[in-house]
Amino acid sequence: MTEIRPATLEAWIEAGWLRPRHVQQGWRFSTIDLARAQLILDLRGPMGVNEEGIGVILHLVDQIHGLRRALRATTSTRVVPDVSIAQARAAGSTKSRHMAE
Repeated sequence: MTEIRPATLEAWIEAGWLRPRHVQQGWRFSTIDLARAQLILDLRGPMGVNEEGIGVILHLVDQIHGLRRALRATTSTRVVPDVSIAQARAAGSTKSRHMAE
């Protein structure tokens, strides 16, 4: 990763782009913060995105990750019906045979 000036880091923290924990020795950056910092550097540098655009992009990235977490939570919670589809079909075909007799 490219070296980032302390003033730049402070500006990114103030803007809410990075969310490190404040500890006794200063700031503690998470793996997510480091990935976001690299993304910001890429957006500012080779991609030429301005400050406003970076804020919008980071907000959209946060929304995507939030939606992924919500989707994972809903797919990991499986609803078990009282009667399985196979049992319902079997009961329906038995009922049909009794009606035909």
